[in-house]
Amino acid sequence: MKNLLVTWTVAIAVIAGGCGKKAGSDEEGGGESAKATVAVKSTSVRRGDMEITVHATGKVDALRKQKLFSPVAGRVTSLIALEGASVQPGDVLATVQTKESQAAIVGAESLLRSAKTDDQKAEAQRALEIAKSSENSVAIRSSVSGIVSTRSISEGELVAENAELFTVIDLSTLMFVADVPARDLPSLAPGQRCSILLQAFSGKSLLAEVEAINPQSDVMNQTVKVRMKLLQGDPAKRRLLKTDMIGDVTITTGVLKGALIVPKSALLRNDESNSYTIVTFTPDSLSVSLPVEVRGMTDSTVAIGNHSLKEGMNVITEGHYALADSTRISVVQ
Repeated sequence: MKNLLVTWTVAIAVIAGGCGKKAGSDEEGGGESAKATVAVKSTSVRRGDMEITVHATGKVDALRKQKLFSPVAGRVTSLIALEGASVQPGDVLATVQTKESQAAIVGAESLLRSAKTDDQKAEAQRALEIAKSSENSVAIRSSVSGIVSTRSISEGELVAENAELFTVIDLSTLMFVADVPARDLPSLAPGQRCSILLQAFSGKSLLAEVEAINPQSDVMNQTVKVRMKLLQGDPAKRRLLKTDMIGDVTITTGVLKGALIVPKSALLRNDESNSYTIVTFTPDSLSVSLPVEVRGMTDSTVAIGNHSLKEGMNVITEGHYALADSTRISVVQ
């Protein structure tokens, strides 16, 4: 019995020693085999042509807007044109009776109402007829073809001299004015093609070209107003255009030939240094960061430059943020 107990004790010690050795082996080899890898997605650098563009916001405006004012003080005796009315040069929009004529007529009418005798009534009636025959009114006429966009008066209303009455817009002179960042000014020139996307025309763009660049910048916003001429397009779409419609414009300022292009998601920006990097990886799956120069950018792609870049090189598009160099990566689909 004693010998059996010794045998079991030895056996247990051997088993325990073996287990301890195995665990130790795992710990010794675990430093390499258990080293973490980072799952990433990647794509390859391609070569192609890229348009260089400038983006800005703006609104539809009209080159020709006629504001109509009353040349005299008086009363609006007739109102012919309302908002949305189409007018031609010479059309009468309203008539304003001068305050002198109005005063003469109102005075004669007051005399007629207060007359007691037939002679008084006859005299007051003659005065009223004279006042009406010598009544002086001014016709407010348009001098352009267009649409009445605003009206500031109603019939019977008293107006002051030089009071604004109407605004007439010539829709054939509609254009787009954008506030372009001043930093983009060196790349702008008249004649450059533009694509305008209005919020009111979701998914439908208008073609235009740069017509003029304002010589004065906005000191507060550091922008420059750029006027764009709308090119002939869908007539139905043009008829829907109204002034003050807000939109975004993309101005094509040039083309990069044979540029190295990657998705925008591959680009990392350092806000402190205002620099850019991409992350590629070695044949044995170790990450490598490369500083790059941004040569052009679209909504989804970016043209980059670096002497180490080559067409077909793999770059990481997901999982590369804060990824340290020489980190082992695993590319997933």
